[in-house]
Amino acid sequence: MSQRLRTEFLGMEVENPWCVASAPPAATGKLMADAFDAGWGAAIMKTVGPIEEPIINVAPRIQTMKKWNREIAMQNIELITDRRLSVWLEELRTLRKRYPKKMIIGSIMAPGHDMDAWAKLIEAMNSVGCDAVELNLGCPHGMPERDMGAVCSQDAEIVHNIVSTAKSASKVPILTKLTPNVTNIKAMAQAAKRGGTDAITVINTVNGIIGIDIYKRKPHLSVNGYTAIGGISGNAVKPMGLKCVAECKQATGLPISATGGIATWSDGVEYLLMGAEQLQVCTEIMIRGFKIVSGLNKGLESYLDQMGYQTIDQAKGDLYKNVTSFEFLLNHSSSEKVQVNEETCTGCNLCVVACDDAGYDALKLKEVADLKRTQGTRKVAEVLLDQ
Repeated sequence: MSQRLRTEFLGMEVENPWCVASAPPAATGKLMADAFDAGWGAAIMKTVGPIEEPIINVAPRIQTMKKWNREIAMQNIELITDRRLSVWLEELRTLRKRYPKKMIIGSIMAPGHDMDAWAKLIEAMNSVGCDAVELNLGCPHGMPERDMGAVCSQDAEIVHNIVSTAKSASKVPILTKLTPNVTNIKAMAQAAKRGGTDAITVINTVNGIIGIDIYKRKPHLSVNGYTAIGGISGNAVKPMGLKCVAECKQATGLPISATGGIATWSDGVEYLLMGAEQLQVCTEIMIRGFKIVSGLNKGLESYLDQMGYQTIDQAKGDLYKNVTSFEFLLNHSSSEKVQVNEETCTGCNLCVVACDDAGYDALKLKEVADLKRTQGTRKVAEVLLDQ
């Protein structure tokens, strides 16, 4: 294993920044072990809730969206783990013994107004040797009706209360996972910081409906013709993820575990440049398996070579500082003009149509002499002078 990708997160050295997110790929201890064997540096267990909360899933509950022969998004209406806490604790103990150098992160959820339930779950995590615990305040479906999940991170006071309760009871660092489905995520991140969280995880899934089968006249994710607003994940949500990483980093300065739309190594680099320290992956694993981590690592190493970096830490950035207001941009903008390379222009007319119909009318096609490639003339785009 290359030493160049080694990095530190929450005081622990890990072999690479890649982490299996709390989701179906981490639904059992065996799956987490499979991930570690494949080369993932960290994994977060599928969220566990209070013992008295029965978890019953519907079927089907997952549906992808494809564009250009590739899955770009996924909707799920799956709940947290339906496995008993006692089973999880035993599996986590086994993982700890078997993988002493892997980062094992617990994940818990309880009602927003039941601090005793949060404290009890933290105590359970304390007993198994997790390296950190993630507080799941982001699940957007099924759980909010029980005063759990995303509803908790839509109220700053509740966020503060949960985090402070967990932090006071925990023996290890705390990550707070926030929902993007909120007007002001900065306020939620700041509340988590006041409560004592050690890091922020963003984003959980985005509220949505994956699509409609226009011929069968029913939702693509359909349970006997009915559906529910679920969580959208996959590469399509990366823009929302980058936005939330920037805002949470600006608001708190805390370490960020980024998740949302990471499908390739370059997606991960974008998050690192924005200010994230850890990179969580879920949907791409569900589609292509744990072994994708090999390609992710190779991609990162190739990037380091191209940029002249010796370690992954040198690739990390602070572009969140460059995310600013429109007014700032207005005061610092300069006029830029498009240029056309007549040697490579094919005269396809796409740029002319796009510019014309978008309301700018700044391009047109013109005839130019070309005896090398044609018998006379060919068409190329031309930039119109300001009128």
